[in-house]
Amino acid sequence: MSKTALGGDRPIIVVEGVRKSFGAVTALDGIDFEVPRGTVFGVLGPNGAGKTTAVRILTTLLPPDAGYVEVAGYDVVRDSRAVRFAIGLAGQSVAVDAHLSGQENLILVARLRQLGRRQSRAAADELLERFDLTKAAKRTTRTYSGGMRRRLDLAASLVGHPPVLFLDEPTTGLDPRSRLELWEVIEGLVAEGTTLLLTTQYLEEADRLAKSIAVVDAGRVIAQGTPAELKAAVGGEMIELSVSEEADVERARRVLSGLGVGEAGYDTSSRTITVAAPRGVATLMDAIRGLDEAGIEPEDLSLRSPALDDVFMALTGRPAETTDPESDESGESDEVRRSVTPERTWTPPADDHEVAAGRDEGRRRDERGARFIGRARGILSDTGVVMWRNLLRYIRLPNLLVFTTVQPVMFVLMFNFVFGGVIKLVVHGPYIDYLMPGIFIQAVIFNSTQTGIGMAEDLSGGMVDRFRSLPMARVAVLTGRTMADTVRNVFVVLLMTVVGIAVGFRITHGILPVVEVVLIAIVFGNAFSWISAVIGLVTKDVEAAQAAGFVWVLPLTFASSAFVPIPTMPGWLQAFSKVDPVSVVVGAMRALLMGGPTAVPLYESAAWAVGILVVCVPATLWLYRRLT
Repeated sequence: MSKTALGGDRPIIVVEGVRKSFGAVTALDGIDFEVPRGTVFGVLGPNGAGKTTAVRILTTLLPPDAGYVEVAGYDVVRDSRAVRFAIGLAGQSVAVDAHLSGQENLILVARLRQLGRRQSRAAADELLERFDLTKAAKRTTRTYSGGMRRRLDLAASLVGHPPVLFLDEPTTGLDPRSRLELWEVIEGLVAEGTTLLLTTQYLEEADRLAKSIAVVDAGRVIAQGTPAELKAAVGGEMIELSVSEEADVERARRVLSGLGVGEAGYDTSSRTITVAAPRGVATLMDAIRGLDEAGIEPEDLSLRSPALDDVFMALTGRPAETTDPESDESGESDEVRRSVTPERTWTPPADDHEVAAGRDEGRRRDERGARFIGRARGILSDTGVVMWRNLLRYIRLPNLLVFTTVQPVMFVLMFNFVFGGVIKLVVHGPYIDYLMPGIFIQAVIFNSTQTGIGMAEDLSGGMVDRFRSLPMARVAVLTGRTMADTVRNVFVVLLMTVVGIAVGFRITHGILPVVEVVLIAIVFGNAFSWISAVIGLVTKDVEAAQAAGFVWVLPLTFASSAFVPIPTMPGWLQAFSKVDPVSVVVGAMRALLMGGPTAVPLYESAAWAVGILVVCVPATLWLYRRLT
């Protein structure tokens, strides 16, 4: 633990000289700021200014290229897990699972925050009541309005009462009423002592909520202060003029700029011109005379206090909504460089006594062993929670349930009754006995495509960022999903066995070979799930992952011996089919069920399964760390 984590007057967030680049794009160019405890700090800037990149670094989702970042007394690079215990994150995307209820979403987050079952349910119920969602607690969140979903998202970030909360453009896309409701919730959190860092491009939002504001542009802090101080920097009151004709916009701007009080800003779409009025009413009278002489009749003309929009215009020469093309945050996954954060460690005094040193070394070994056991338990626990979440989604998605069950049943019926009469002449036995091993593998392979589709959905919907900001085992996001798909495969294989028996499949060599066949199918289904996970992480798009899944599944399945003997295929296809992993595995299954040598087919099947896992598991872990 850092000494600063113990409290004191040190700011709860410290950012010093932070830089971050993605290839040739510089997202952050040496930003500095500090946030006192129990305040709201606003980071104001247009899209592409670097706001989201800063939040991702502060919440441990990205390492900085250079600089130092401290949150709640912890270095975000060296003490990232401790930071994740101390923070809550509500990102730009509403990161709630649409197929879980409001209560289940909060319980999911609580369990991944390492709360027990009873504590998790109590925390969920408390937050549902606080955010006025109790009546909708049992409904799936796909039935929620946009405002309800955003309130639930904010509630999820408050599970465990973290002392620091990060809100990345929390009201984007909300209607005015929902925005006002969320502002009131945020003000209530601040009154209770929570520290908030708020990024926004809505200037009235920062004005209302933030005690201190950093104005960011092109990855740099270009101004910092209270809203009042930033407004004072503009130089007093403002004249705001609107005209009815678009042709009058440029003429009116020249008139107001000619008052000698600075360049007038303008918005062509709303036909509005603004300019500083340091002499107040006297400047306004000068403007009226100039407009009259130019023959311009204002639609509306007023003298008002400066808004933060005026501040941004004065600082940058353009409105805050303008996107900076040189700082595109959408490319932040292109390159993640090694952090060069300076070391800030406290070294205890050396022990001069060798006996004490030996005792300390033994204690450290025991502590390392305990940490290893604790980490293993944590991975298993988090994997179980993520698996529970994905199984609930499976149950509540009728289309997915139909796809994974009805489709293999149709294959059994179609191949057995339509093609079976011809093919049985080649296989010299009941075709259904020959067919069922191929159906088992075909079913689990098609199921495995859902792993990649689900990963892509979680990435695009913000759920992966939610998971990665929690103090959970990050690998559990992957292992939990693949294990859920494995459970689904068990169900599907057993269902297909029942369907096969109903149409004539007979178990002639005892129950043990059937159990072995089911285990082989499950192992290969899990291996193919990892292939699919790689595809999902590469594409990061649901439709692309779905299309890519069929590109590799169809050739492996239908160019194999799953449904027809290899000798019946064209000569050019037989060479591929003989080494196709599906043919190898199906051959081992048939040897077990129909009789014949099993040793070589089983060894070959095991080699394929191990080979796929050895390649795809590390690749998936690497992509997961790199792309998120």
